[in-house]
Amino acid sequence: MNDERYFASVDFIDDPNVAGRGYWYECPIEDVERGDEVLAPLGRHSRLQLGVVRQTLRARDAEAPYPVYLIKSIKDVVKKRQGEYMMYKIIEKRSLNPTVTMMDIFAPLVAKKALPGQFVILRSDENGERIPLTVAGCNVKAGTVKIIFQVVGATTIKLNDMKVGDCLADFVGPLGRATETEGIKKACIVGGGVGCAIAMPVAQKLHELGCEVHSVIGFRNSDLVILEDEFKACSDRLTVVTDDGSYGRKGVVTEPLKEALEKGENYDMIIAIGPLIMMKFVVATARPFGVPVTVSMNPIMIDGTGMCGGCRLTVGGQTKFACVDGPDFNGYEVDFDEAMERGNMYSDFERHARDKACNLFKKEAE
Repeated sequence: MNDERYFASVDFIDDPNVAGRGYWYECPIEDVERGDEVLAPLGRHSRLQLGVVRQTLRARDAEAPYPVYLIKSIKDVVKKRQGEYMMYKIIEKRSLNPTVTMMDIFAPLVAKKALPGQFVILRSDENGERIPLTVAGCNVKAGTVKIIFQVVGATTIKLNDMKVGDCLADFVGPLGRATETEGIKKACIVGGGVGCAIAMPVAQKLHELGCEVHSVIGFRNSDLVILEDEFKACSDRLTVVTDDGSYGRKGVVTEPLKEALEKGENYDMIIAIGPLIMMKFVVATARPFGVPVTVSMNPIMIDGTGMCGGCRLTVGGQTKFACVDGPDFNGYEVDFDEAMERGNMYSDFERHARDKACNLFKKEAE
């Protein structure tokens, strides 16, 4: 009948704290049946977790298992009882600013293994280009991996055009070496622009380990600020700077970093992630104080496997590959000038590819 709703009892069998309890949810997906695996919010913060449907019930509000205003809704179905996992499905999508998008991708095997600093290789469709994106967070219980990307080229335009419920063709990882966090008691995390998406999980991990975390994040203007709340939650001290002073403090990230060092802040490590030019000057700022600096060379990665050679760089006089030897390196040993010069080699190709993709989407809209 029209005034009936569809409910499902979900057992979160992989969570020993709640396994076997059978939580009831309203189910907006009418064909859900016993044995299906679903994503549903659980706990005070309503984080998504992977569960199995044990019972279903169609009932009026008065006959519901609990008062309907207390019952949350199942978010998505990821496996049918007699079907396959909808691997690499986009579970969540939201814009962080006009050019940066965040997605949660259903990839349980990657979520179980990924650590801060590692990355994945993905393709939006069967004919898509392979691109590396850093893991911006994982929800192991839900089996989801968070990615954050800037819409700048043909592939990220196509990726950004995908919607919740769409599935990526490939999502491979985790790749690369995780950021070293053990033994660090006090650290300064310096993030620039979309590089803050890479810096954030590192700051969170250090915070979990009991490290004192000072964070400095910088953007061109107020419209481009991202992840401020997330950094606040894991930082003992947070400074936000913008080039034009439209939000936070006016200036660049090296200014508050230098002030902290001059005041005697004794950091075990400075971790800088952002544009190459930013990381170069963070290293120059720290050098007189002798504080170790780790930099992430994600910005120059292309293929992500070491086969293309696009992320070749000189570290300590030796040739390294950002994707297989890094992406983290000792900042004092990186030849940033060489890396920036090589990175500019692809700018014309990327511009043509972007223009072509934009024209294709424009024709589809017409």
